[in-house]
Amino acid sequence: MVLWFRDSGGIPLYSFDFRSKSLSHVRHWSAPEVFGSRATFNVQSSPASLDIKDIKRHDQGVYRCRIDFRTSQTQSFRHNLSVIILPEHPIVLDRWGRQLNGTILGPKQEGDDIMISCRVVGGRPQPEVRWLVNGLLVDDQYEQNSGDVIENRLMWPAIQRTDLNSVFTCQATNTLLAEPKESSYVLDIYLKPLDVKIKELPGPLVADRRYEMSCHSSGSRPNAIITWYKGKRQLRRTREDVLNNTTLSELSFVPSTEDDGKSITCRAENPNVNGLFLETSLILDVVYPPIVNLLLGSTLSADDIKEGDDVYFECHVQANPSWRKLLWLHDKVTRFSAGNYACSAINQEGETVSNQLPLRVKYSLRRCDGQLSACSYIGQEHRDESFPKLMKELWIGTTETSTTSA
Repeated sequence: MVLWFRDSGGIPLYSFDFRSKSLSHVRHWSAPEVFGSRATFNVQSSPASLDIKDIKRHDQGVYRCRIDFRTSQTQSFRHNLSVIILPEHPIVLDRWGRQLNGTILGPKQEGDDIMISCRVVGGRPQPEVRWLVNGLLVDDQYEQNSGDVIENRLMWPAIQRTDLNSVFTCQATNTLLAEPKESSYVLDIYLKPLDVKIKELPGPLVADRRYEMSCHSSGSRPNAIITWYKGKRQLRRTREDVLNNTTLSELSFVPSTEDDGKSITCRAENPNVNGLFLETSLILDVVYPPIVNLLLGSTLSADDIKEGDDVYFECHVQANPSWRKLLWLHDKVTRFSAGNYACSAINQEGETVSNQLPLRVKYSLRRCDGQLSACSYIGQEHRDESFPKLMKELWIGTTETSTTSA
């Protein structure tokens, strides 16, 4: 006869009656208020054992097995049953006590401090609560707040780019018989761009031709946004592609002569990172034929040039590359010098002729002999609009005064 008792109780919890000497007539009895159908005495194992299913916390205690024999002395064996109660699943709180949801910690910014707490409720014996980063133990200092609540607060200062995708794990364990209970979070960080580069152009740009410029930036998370500027004005004719962790931007533009010497800037920034961006600039070298403008000397009045005056012109030339040949005409002015003047400048991009500047020359009438036909040498008769009127005046003067001609 086998009887099972717990602690100091004198009433058996389970009995196995084998006095009939036949296994088919063995009688099992289990106290319904203790084990009921959860307990079975297993005689097939060696040694025989009391198997308890679905163990409960109140099943813990010191169990005594008493074996009574017909002709031999009674034997007793004691077994200490410890029931381990696993803790609840850990929850993680931010620095303001708000529970973190999901599996992502962040996004954070470079240089931020991480302060998170792991809270565990229950468990017998009291569980250990610890923090691991990428599988390595970094903090096992925990404290009991109240009742059966245990917390471990982790301070991880000044996160860096290398901390991206680090796994922060809160772990609670109180036995080697079961796997620790864990809550893990992957660190997400907003990263600024590491570089920005403009692809060098193959030599000078020719004015009024279309060109494609490219700029790339890497290291940003999420990928950088690239903007182009000419001086302070943003250029918007761009196209952007993203490959892995690199942003590639292409600018299509037509340089003008006024763009020579101006800067083209490529700026890469992560809008999620406050006030941080990278930029690089390129000075444009735009070549073009000379731009030539001819002006009458600044001290001269176009309406007050007389025969015998010295006249000079100002030829203003803008060119890249610099002009290598400049043609000038300059002499004392006579009535025959009237007409259209121009200057031309030549560089490697070509030759440009300036605007035409008309020169009108005033002159006085001269005394001549004979009739009107003797004065026909007066210059500019084929150009001066006043000639017919002048001839008319000369004709009248000749008929009225026969001895004096104009």
